[in-house]
Amino acid sequence: MKKLFANQTFAMFFVSVAALVVGTWLIKPDSGPITWLSNGGSFAAVALKIVVVLGILACGAGLTYIAMQLAIGRAEPAVAGGADSFNIAGLRLLKVPEQKPARSAEDALNDLDAMVGLAPVKDEVNKMIARLQVEAKRRAQNLPVTPMSLHMVFTGPPGVGKTQVARALGDIYRSLHVQRKGHLVQTDRSDLVAGYIGQTAIKTMEKCKESLDGILFIDEAYSLAGTPGATGDFGREAIDTLLKFMEDNRDRIVVIVAGYPNEMRRFTSSNPGLASRFTKTIEFPAYQSEELCEIFKGMAERQHFQLPENFQAKLRPWVEDRAKRDDWGNAREMRTLLEKAREAQALRLAADPNGDLSVLELADLEQAMDAAQ
Repeated sequence: MKKLFANQTFAMFFVSVAALVVGTWLIKPDSGPITWLSNGGSFAAVALKIVVVLGILACGAGLTYIAMQLAIGRAEPAVAGGADSFNIAGLRLLKVPEQKPARSAEDALNDLDAMVGLAPVKDEVNKMIARLQVEAKRRAQNLPVTPMSLHMVFTGPPGVGKTQVARALGDIYRSLHVQRKGHLVQTDRSDLVAGYIGQTAIKTMEKCKESLDGILFIDEAYSLAGTPGATGDFGREAIDTLLKFMEDNRDRIVVIVAGYPNEMRRFTSSNPGLASRFTKTIEFPAYQSEELCEIFKGMAERQHFQLPENFQAKLRPWVEDRAKRDDWGNAREMRTLLEKAREAQALRLAADPNGDLSVLELADLEQAMDAAQ
């Protein structure tokens, strides 16, 4: 019975009917409600009785609804009973981490402008952006648009900004609606080639799918071609898988392969499919000693360090001598040198707690150069 009356509609109907019966009986108890309504005399008298009954019915329904709402409010339990109950109104909300906004094309271009040197690279990027803008205008005017291949070869020594430029291109492509995401997936041979038959295609496909709607950047891509005449190398399987994926998803992926100039020329000529798809090459020149001094200064300033005024006189000869090595890393070497200079500063400040934390002295730089030999 309790469950039956838990239904608000049924309860209101039941109480309303009861109110009708009881109300009419109270008005004329000697004959009952049916007799009272049927033997009402004139039409006006009967109509008056009906209006009175309807009024009683409405009042009963209203009172019933109010009583039920009050009963529901009293009967509604808290979240939990006992000592473990708590007020849900005071429950805190979860902290949602703020998502870093995507870099706009303008910001990407500003970062490219801020890069030291690289005049040929910046010139090529300007040409490509101009071409994309013209094609977009032609499309808007319903003029014929020629498909434009965005696959590229980046040639140059390590540490000259190839990855930074590739990442900036992704942001530019996204802003120009050339790509939906424009993210960069950086990889190399170890991420694409397996040591067992049948596994290389799987590994390569995973990276390709991860790069959809963005850029797949393959560093030292020439290593995929392997040694001429060698057998048992699965790098060519990775190349074949990559080429097929590029063909099947030509509008959803951009592939940039990078490496030393001579090696990359051999790489693209090792397979007709590579030569036909990678038709654009951007050469990254090695940094000059003056440029590397400027890069070193910029790195220090971004970390809020002040360099001695004559640091170039010490740094330039060191750079020119080290740059003759085959493993010279250009801007990477400057980053490593700055870290070693900070270590030297830390040792100096350990003996001099009152020293300036934001100053790198010439002695710190000299110790860093000796440590980097």
